[in-house]
Amino acid sequence: MVKDSVEIMEQGACSGMAAVPIHYYDVDRMQEKTIESCQGDLTVICNVLADYADLLDEFLNDEKEREWLGFCAVMQYERMRDRCRKITAGLQEKTGYDRDAAIEKCRRKAGRKPKADTGIGEDALVLSARRRAQQKTEQQPAAEQSKTE
Repeated sequence: MVKDSVEIMEQGACSGMAAVPIHYYDVDRMQEKTIESCQGDLTVICNVLADYADLLDEFLNDEKEREWLGFCAVMQYERMRDRCRKITAGLQEKTGYDRDAAIEKCRRKAGRKPKADTGIGEDALVLSARRRAQQKTEQQPAAEQSKTE
């Protein structure tokens, strides 16, 4: 999950830093404040919170860890996990971001076969030899078909 989030983060970097205003109420100073961020930063925050909740889940599913922590600590971590999920769900709803769809898209993209002759990291001589060999093999069946006709 964390790897998926990192790849999503790389794809959704802030382009042009389009500001999204975030309004909140500062209880200490008793006033409303606004901070600005870009949509990509909110997506990163959403992914980080979801990943942290998943890590807490993995940690809490281990019986040895639960026994070692004790009842109060387990309850605290479960509460933190639930709060992270609630914040993530709120951010996804408000920004229109769908993390599950983004992860699925990322996995499909990672599962694609790379093009055989992309030319990345290869010498021009090797690439030209491959192209010539491919052209010859394509021309041979065409020449054989014209002979049979």
